[in-house]
Amino acid sequence: MADGASPAAARGALERALDRVWLAREDPYTLGLLRIVVVAVLTASLLCHVGAVAEYFSSRSPLHGEWAREAFPSRLSLFFWIEAPWAVQAIFVLGVVAHVAWLVGWYTPVAAAASWLLWVSMCGRNPLLYSLPDQLQMVMCTLLACMPSGRALSFDARRRGGGATVPVWCRRVIMVQIGTLYTATGLLKSGETWHQHGTALYFALVNPYNRHFEAAPLWASLQPWLLRPMTFVVLWWEILFAAFVLLHASRELLGRPRWLPDLRWPMLGFGVAMHLGIQLALYVVWFSPLVVSGYLAFLRPDETRALAAWLRARLHRRRSVAAAPA
Repeated sequence: MADGASPAAARGALERALDRVWLAREDPYTLGLLRIVVVAVLTASLLCHVGAVAEYFSSRSPLHGEWAREAFPSRLSLFFWIEAPWAVQAIFVLGVVAHVAWLVGWYTPVAAAASWLLWVSMCGRNPLLYSLPDQLQMVMCTLLACMPSGRALSFDARRRGGGATVPVWCRRVIMVQIGTLYTATGLLKSGETWHQHGTALYFALVNPYNRHFEAAPLWASLQPWLLRPMTFVVLWWEILFAAFVLLHASRELLGRPRWLPDLRWPMLGFGVAMHLGIQLALYVVWFSPLVVSGYLAFLRPDETRALAAWLRARLHRRRSVAAAPA
């Protein structure tokens, strides 16, 4: 009897653990904030296409019609079959409207589906326009479109009233995506510039293809005592990020015990500083803002609510000081 009860007890413990880490319900506030920030980045990226939509995706493109379909046979795109410039531009405008609706949470599932279809159509019709970092836009758009992100901080939530919850897997999927991105990238960084010489960051900063400005003498002077150690720090920070995600999930599973440290602030703080430096020095367009936006998934709803309340209080104090008579 005891032997039979042991597997059943183990299964019960496993089910409770999975429920706590993956299937439990939570306040949708963090997911709503994540929707606003990520979709804001996607909308800004989308608006960068304005002025060249027809040249990129319609019959005005150098590669169009049957040649485009043969060049990218595995791709899905409305623009393989709808090629009139005015029609492509009209679909793009509707896509911008869908992004704004998704941002404010107005008929969120429909707006998310329409936004996703536009990104699929653009990336499918002209994949040569997008580099590997740009593909994160498609990934984040797909993941967020599959989530009930309109249940907080949205017109949909206001219309339905309070009391809604979302499954915790929504945040956890974004965490896993960020962890996979960093660790896979770190493991792909091979060669002597990363592992022996520590010159990878220096060469990235002086590469004419990536840099914002010419400062080779400055970077050369900083190489021995700053860029070289930072090369190794960045490499191992990326490789170990998946382990950090696993540690964070374990900490949540065990009820956040004091003996298991919360490493979110040093890990994510370093990431914010690193991406800020990348954005200032290198041409990465929307990659850094999109990745840092995903960091919100590591915050619990009570933490995002507290952060929002703190920001509102500071804004209120500033307005009060500005309105006070001299």
